[in-house]
Amino acid sequence: LNLYENEIGDEGASRIADALKINKSLRNLNLGENDIGDGAVAIGNSLQHNTTLKALILQYNGIGAEGASRIADALEINKSLQNLNLYGNQIG
Repeated sequence: LNLYENEIGDEGASRIADALKINKSLRNLNLGENDIGDGAVAIGNSLQHNTTLKALILQYNGIGAEGASRIADALEINKSLQNLNLYGNQIG
């Protein structure tokens, strides 16, 4: 699913995260350049439950340390994600 540069924002990212928790078919998700910022926290939380997503693109989204940390925590649990792109964020 390619949602690149759609002005989703943090609220939209939170709604997508809710869907990811229960999704059983989506394999690739491109959310690049959507200004999701703090919505990355919700995405990180959803990755703890998702078992089908293989690739997630989050480049240039204004993701900070908290969102990146939550995603990193999820990667300890999530065993399906193989490709994660966080390029161009304010991680540190």
